[in-house]
Amino acid sequence: MVLVKRKRVVKSPEHRRDELLNAAVRVFAEKGIAGATIADVAEAAGVAKGTFYLYFTSKEHLLAALRERFVTEVLAHARSYLDRVGQDDWWELADALIEGWIDFDLEHRDVLYVFTREGLTKQTQDIFAECERKLTEMMALGIQAGMESGAFKVSDPVFTASFLHHALEGAVLEEILKGAELDRDRLVAAGKELVRKVLSP
Repeated sequence: MVLVKRKRVVKSPEHRRDELLNAAVRVFAEKGIAGATIADVAEAAGVAKGTFYLYFTSKEHLLAALRERFVTEVLAHARSYLDRVGQDDWWELADALIEGWIDFDLEHRDVLYVFTREGLTKQTQDIFAECERKLTEMMALGIQAGMESGAFKVSDPVFTASFLHHALEGAVLEEILKGAELDRDRLVAAGKELVRKVLSP
């Protein structure tokens, strides 16, 4: 019998770090932040516990990295729509934004579930509040540009952006926290209808 030696898979530090973060999301969603251990995360990532400490010094450090990655991804996703302002048809862009926003939240439902269900530390609250402020600001800039083109008509683009932002985010978060099967198409249709009714001249 000939034994075949398994080839060792070498992964980049960035890839390994992402695997640990992804494993942490799964573990935290299942066991909660307080109930999960570093050993649980390492096992879920398929690495030794010692490997974990090559990337993170503690569970708190891991949480901070998870929070930072999520906020970076959220803002990059939002900017991709802001960059299209003035280039795409206004209503096509508005519809794409709603669809993309809801899909992004659903793709990141485990992260949203973990941070929302577990309650937020003061530091996390501050970071997420700043992220929310930037998202509302970007949406307001888009609405203002749409007003200047004659496509949209509202009396206060900043507060309109805030209301729309929190209405959409709140509706999706409520569905995620219910833990039931989500009707993505229904959420998208309602979101598009709301935005059209609010922004139409």
